[in-house]
Amino acid sequence: MTLSLRRGGLPLLFATIAVAWAPSANAAEKLHLGIEGSMTQYFGYADNDDIGTADTSGFDVKSDTEIGFVGDTTLDNGLQVGVEVVMNGNSNNDEQIKDSYSWVEADFGRFELGKRDNAAAQMHYAAPDVGLGINDADIDDWIVNSTGGDSDSAFKSTYLFLGEDKATKLTYYSPRVMDLQLGVSYIPEFERDNNGQPGDDRYNNGIGIGVNYIRDFGEGTSLAVAAGFLTASAPDNSTADRAKGYSVGFEFVHAGFTVGGSYANTDGNADGGTDTATSLDGEGFDIGVAYAFEPVTVSLSYYHGEFEDQVAVAGESENDTIMLSGNYEVGPGVALVGSLFHSEFKDETGSENEGTAALVGMTIEF
Repeated sequence: MTLSLRRGGLPLLFATIAVAWAPSANAAEKLHLGIEGSMTQYFGYADNDDIGTADTSGFDVKSDTEIGFVGDTTLDNGLQVGVEVVMNGNSNNDEQIKDSYSWVEADFGRFELGKRDNAAAQMHYAAPDVGLGINDADIDDWIVNSTGGDSDSAFKSTYLFLGEDKATKLTYYSPRVMDLQLGVSYIPEFERDNNGQPGDDRYNNGIGIGVNYIRDFGEGTSLAVAAGFLTASAPDNSTADRAKGYSVGFEFVHAGFTVGGSYANTDGNADGGTDTATSLDGEGFDIGVAYAFEPVTVSLSYYHGEFEDQVAVAGESENDTIMLSGNYEVGPGVALVGSLFHSEFKDETGSENEGTAALVGMTIEF
């Protein structure tokens, strides 16, 4: 399938979306929602260097829970239609609802409309980790991040967000042809949970593009390769840089081994381009390997990221993390997990913190 943006393409695109979302007059019954999700409860110990008056070393219990309300149906005209609303069981920065979108799918591909990650992030591949996670993960819940850097830049993640994370958007995924698939997202404004009309005071008119190649060679051998690109216009009457970033990643599986890695480069300013004092210009990469000998899987991975951070301060802030993880499948949907990792955060101002954490937990999927 080939996507065309020639003259007349956008009206045709929106007409196709309208037809796709139109209900079938002969549909047998309404869509019914089910519940699915996962809960992980961690218990662990973190040893942080002394970075201030507060002692952040010690034992703690932490939670990671998501509950999804999902459903789909096939209409009499052959269209598959679905919805998904994902709620955080442990709210982070007051974000209670993580995803909220609807979708339609048929031979022409799949359209998604609502609050979800962009196509470049959804189609990405990175280093494997079977525990807490090392890429776009919660490592600084245990080891204090002295820089303030987060996953908006490549400092902590090779998944492209640039501050648009979960903004409402329109995304199209093509059918997979000869193992290739294309995804394109249009993001009116880099701001989540806002039904007001978008203005020019934030990053706007964003485009996210993802493409991946997935080949199954049989007998437990497969290869996945991905590339992504994300860009958006700078806020009007602002000195902010235009938001842009690119990523590449891969995953190779053979004889129980999984080898993967990724790289990302990001440019822009924080808070949707409104914070011109903080730059997201940076890069990051990860590399890792996992081995499965059922019911146990172990992994070893490394992440390095850096970004400009405060524009007025020379130098870059850095993140280095190495993580060893294990996963034991107790039964269907139930697993014991554990991670041992060391992280070092260096702020461009000279302050830094490093520490080691060991944690165990149980994941229940439902």
